[in-house]
Amino acid sequence: MAPPFDTPLFWLLAVVGVILTGISKSGFAGGAGVLAVPLMALAIPLPAATVIMLPVLLFMDVRAIHLYWRHASKTDLIRLAPSVVVGIVIGGVVMGELSTDRLELITGIVSILFAGWQNLAGWLRRFQRAGWFWGAVSGLTSTLIHAGGPPISVYFLGRQLDKLPWLGTAAVLFGMMNLTKVVPYQLNGFWEERLLWVSLCLLPAALIGIQLGYVIQKRFDGATFIRICRGLLLISGCLLVGKGLIG
Repeated sequence: MAPPFDTPLFWLLAVVGVILTGISKSGFAGGAGVLAVPLMALAIPLPAATVIMLPVLLFMDVRAIHLYWRHASKTDLIRLAPSVVVGIVIGGVVMGELSTDRLELITGIVSILFAGWQNLAGWLRRFQRAGWFWGAVSGLTSTLIHAGGPPISVYFLGRQLDKLPWLGTAAVLFGMMNLTKVVPYQLNGFWEERLLWVSLCLLPAALIGIQLGYVIQKRFDGATFIRICRGLLLISGCLLVGKGLIG
């Protein structure tokens, strides 16, 4: 049965999810970018929602990179990029075989734990800064369900990046990540013309979200920004846990 793209419920969930993702990508470093796919998956199958979001995310990435690329941390990009690619390769290989419910549950639990812990033990702080680990996890979860934001947020929190370096590094990293994901999606035969048309129709909502995020982030200082990111990490984690348990 074809996904019900003609229902008001789908378009309501899709537009809200895309706007929230745009706000997150341009204002809060992707911390709530995971919201769009679960919202759309309430009305259509999860694989279709994942495919629809990739072109939309690529469109958002262009704008986010334009706004923040000058602030990107080259050190963190070099540290994260190789492991992110490894995660994407693994995600492409296991796509269709690994239980999405289990992946959502594990990623959600990790996100909730790190969002709630303010004072971590010394050894955990070192692990939190393990870019190779969080980069690989982000590449994997991003490939399968576009949930690369929470693992990268955990790493950025450990690095204690300021607001603009956080936004710039996330913009460039997610742009590279989403562009690379085109390859495993193509190899797995996920692309369909009807899904691309839906993505195209959602681009205006993406632009609105990007512009809102850029305006909103200017109104918060660094400390407030970190608290917001922790909150978004917690929300993302709860959504993933709930979806993993229900699914």
